[in-house]
Amino acid sequence: LKEEQREFLAVIRQSSEFMLKLVNDLLDIANIEAGRLVLDLQPTDVATLVERNVALNNVLAARKNIAVSFERIGESPTVWLDVAKFVQVLNNLIGNAVKFSPPGALVSVRLSRQGNELVLAVTDQGPGISPAEMGRLFKPFARGKAQSTAGEKGTGLGLAIARRIVEAHGGRIWAESQEGHGSTFYVVLPLRSV
Repeated sequence: LKEEQREFLAVIRQSSEFMLKLVNDLLDIANIEAGRLVLDLQPTDVATLVERNVALNNVLAARKNIAVSFERIGESPTVWLDVAKFVQVLNNLIGNAVKFSPPGALVSVRLSRQGNELVLAVTDQGPGISPAEMGRLFKPFARGKAQSTAGEKGTGLGLAIARRIVEAHGGRIWAESQEGHGSTFYVVLPLRSV
């Protein structure tokens, strides 16, 4: 193939992947809204799960010269999780952090235990989120004014899906941000006996 043809094929592939993600996100939201979110809970070593996910996301982040670090603070107990759905949450939070951070930035992922809860924090070095946008951050199709740093596209559904998954696990999710100084997204999960 000629160079121009390869470029067209790359654009077609990117568009197809985006459309597939959009369709999958719409199906997820439809199932969640219809009350059909079913969890397959299994005892899970969350630290190992997060560490593996960070390693995979580091490969993608390297394309933008961004590093994703992982820090485990203290003991990491086994937690009842739907692994596939929790990986979806991790990919969304870490992917967004990479998407909105400039090249050369560091995305930090921390896992700690606070009392009877497990706390995951994902911190980026992006542009931050305005107070006006913060209120609609976890609503379907919500998009902020911040632009991705390498033209990555999003469906506006990822955080809404992540919130529903976290809440289905009995947890909570929120963000703290200051414009111009990045954001930190928190996921807190209750610890239950395994």
